[in-house]
Amino acid sequence: MKPKETKVTTKYQTTIPEEVRKLLGVEAGKEVEWSVVKSMVIVDVARKVKNPVKFLTSQTKLDIDAVKLVKEAREDFR
Repeated sequence: MKPKETKVTTKYQTTIPEEVRKLLGVEAGKEVEWSVVKSMVIVDVARKVKNPVKFLTSQTKLDIDAVKLVKEAREDFR
């Protein structure tokens, strides 16, 4: 997905682009969580995980070095 741009209002509000809303399953009234890691903003939606083991093992398909990611995150909080 290409980067999407939105404007920030004078009340510091912005609109979540339609493509992102659909991808994350964001609906009106649903809460999103904002995190900052190494100057990157991460937006996620709170979801109940029905099968935590299946969810965690599915994450191994991502091309992410989890150990490196944890080390970098720890450095950010020092």
